[in-house]
Order: sequence, then structure tokens, then C-alpha cells
Amino acid sequence: MRAPELLLLWDIDGTLLTSHGAGTRAMEMAFAECFGVADAFAGVNMAGCTDPWIFRQAWERHAAGTAFAEGLARFDAAYRRLLPGVLEAGRVSLKPGLPAALDTLAARGDVAHGLLTGNFEHGAWAKVRAAGIERFFETGAFGSDDEDRNRLVPHALRRFAERDRHFTPACTVVIGDTPRDIACARAHGARAVAVATGGHRLEDLRPHGPDVACGSLADPAPLLRFLDGMTRA
Repeated sequence: MRAPELLLLWDIDGTLLTSHGAGTRAMEMAFAECFGVADAFAGVNMAGCTDPWIFRQAWERHAAGTAFAEGLARFDAAYRRLLPGVLEAGRVSLKPGLPAALDTLAARGDVAHGLLTGNFEHGAWAKVRAAGIERFFETGAFGSDDEDRNRLVPHALRRFAERDRHFTPACTVVIGDTPRDIACARAHGARAVAVATGGHRLEDLRPHGPDVACGSLADPAPLLRFLDGMTRA
């Protein structure tokens, strides 16, 4: 099997799976427990955002009397404790074409897989574990690394380098379902693949200039052709 030439960094919510609102419910429960405010995230557009940024929106409205770092730590601890139970009580569904597309990619032998997500690291692993796909991913970058999603690619590259797996941005592909995933890739010279399996349609994603845009990975051929072109370049 060839050494991996490409690094695929996968978004989670809307791209790999849906937890049918479990993450949001656990966040609401954690905030209410810590700060006594119900429905604190009402009206917050969470798509493509990091968990610390999402927390900040509620903190600024409802708990700004608490230092941000202290409040975030309290909230994160409660969320860490609550999320697994909410996921277990609910239903986590894989997006169309998964896990078959991951199996197909794994069989190639020339790609490595990581996560690049706005979730706290513990939340990211809890979700992919609940979906039964944890085995595909080695490491990654998470909202707990930086509140700004556009700064996450270097964190993923660093973690792979620590495993003696060295990738450049030019051979890195970010796969996601929002314009923020595309922007995150572009911020560091990585490639961007957009899938319309979250809250954005293809016509919403294409103007942001992804290298590939597809309705879902039920037909992985466009992604596979793109990766073949990268390895031949």
C-alpha cells in the first residue's frame, strides 16, 4: 500500500452525519445548568461555526458578568458530561453515501483522513463514535484549538506531523457543507470540496469557489476524479 499523498479533513455536522439536534440540545442544557438561562442559543446560526464562538454569542447576551475563559471552561465541562447521554438517547444518522465512500477512499491507500470541525475535540469524537465511523479518522483540528475556524488547518497539519505524517496545504483537502468550510481551506491554500448535505444547496455553495461541489457522496465519482487529478499533478 502506498504512503498517503493526500490529507482529507472532514467536517462532521452536515457533512458526515446529523445528530438531529443533539449537540444543540446538550449545549442548551449545559448553558442552563451553568448560567440559569434556558434557550440561550435561540437565533444563533451555528452552521460552520466553532463551539467557542457559539458559546460566545450566548455568553455576551446572558452571562457577560462572568469572565469568558472561566465561563467557557464551566460550559465545556457540563457539555462534555451531558453530550454522550443526549446522543445515546437520540439518533445519529450518516449522510448519504457514508460509510461506503469512506471505505472506498480507505481502500485507495493514498489518502489519510482527519477531522476538521468546529466541535470541541471531545464532542467531535463523541459524535463520530456514536455514528460508528471513528475508525476512519486519525486526528484533526477542533473548535477547542481556536475560536476562529479559519485558523484550524495548521492545527491539523501539526497533529499529523507529530505522528510523522507530513502534509502540505497544497495536498490537503477540506470537505464540508458550508461556505465557512470553503473559507477555512482557502485561508491556508488547501483545496475545498463542498457537499450539499447540510443546510446549504449547491447554488449556495458554488459562488464561494469550491474545487468540487456535489449534492452528496452517494456518488463519490466527482470526489474520486478530483483526487486522481491531484495525485497526477
